[in-house]
Amino acid sequence: MFNSYVDIKREYENIRNNNLLKYDDRKSKIYDENPTLKDMDLKIVDLELNIGIAKLSKSPTDNLEKELDEVKKQRLVYIKEHGMKDDYLQVPYNCEKCKDTGRINDQKCSCFVQKEIELFDNISHFKNYIKDDNFDNLDKSFYRQPDVKIGNIPYEKYMEQVVENIKLGIKYMDEKPYSVIFIGGTGTGKTFLSRCAGAEALKLNKSVLYVNVNEYLNTLKPDYDGEPLLQHAVSCDLFILDDLGTEKTSDFTNSAINYIVDKRLNDKKSTIITTNLQMGDIEERYLGPTYSRLDHLYIKCFLLGEDLRGVKDVNI
Repeated sequence: MFNSYVDIKREYENIRNNNLLKYDDRKSKIYDENPTLKDMDLKIVDLELNIGIAKLSKSPTDNLEKELDEVKKQRLVYIKEHGMKDDYLQVPYNCEKCKDTGRINDQKCSCFVQKEIELFDNISHFKNYIKDDNFDNLDKSFYRQPDVKIGNIPYEKYMEQVVENIKLGIKYMDEKPYSVIFIGGTGTGKTFLSRCAGAEALKLNKSVLYVNVNEYLNTLKPDYDGEPLLQHAVSCDLFILDDLGTEKTSDFTNSAINYIVDKRLNDKKSTIITTNLQMGDIEERYLGPTYSRLDHLYIKCFLLGEDLRGVKDVNI
């Protein structure tokens, strides 16, 4: 079970080391059974080295290259006659796409994302939440409140559009980072919708870290560069910060929240925040830059109406 990125890096190192051992064992066995093949491979290495040296000294390489081509042809014939494949000495990889490095052109490989998903679920147990909290379990009648309107739009219609926008925001989060703050009173469905969004992201093989702000900040230590949980918050594909405003206010907690918000915006990563606070309360409570970014760079989604918790036993 992964507890930090150090564990993931160590896992990749172990995979590469184990596969190199397998490669060495395979090569030794093949060469023991095929000494002629070993001689040809050593000859090819020797010729390629001599060609390189000759080119550096600007000496003729025609004869060497002709000899190299001949040995390679002989090797192919030998391989075919003995029912072997041309990649008989290729290092085995668990993931052919990234060659067990976890990266492809400085981007995370899908195998690395899977390890991230395991890491973040080990921290937040998010998969346990979304067994119930997902769009398949959303009953739109929860939002059927005739006396509640957003402008002139009935609340139910408004929420239908909100749900559709969440799905689209997650679907296209690679093209355009999805940053949204759900604002509303207790029991209006903020946490439920944030978890639904996370469930959609997992379907797309995205890494998701879900945390309750109060529990999360209590575990942090004031070391931005060395604090694993803080680094997880800024590195995952989708970060969900639930119940902003319930934490004990301090310079450190405000600074940590500002760091996460700022870093994820700069890195073009998607973030979902839920809060009972109104924007005026956020302005009074948090650092100026935090409020400014949430006010101007986040989609603001207002959830109204009655406390819906317990309706049909669905916690929203």
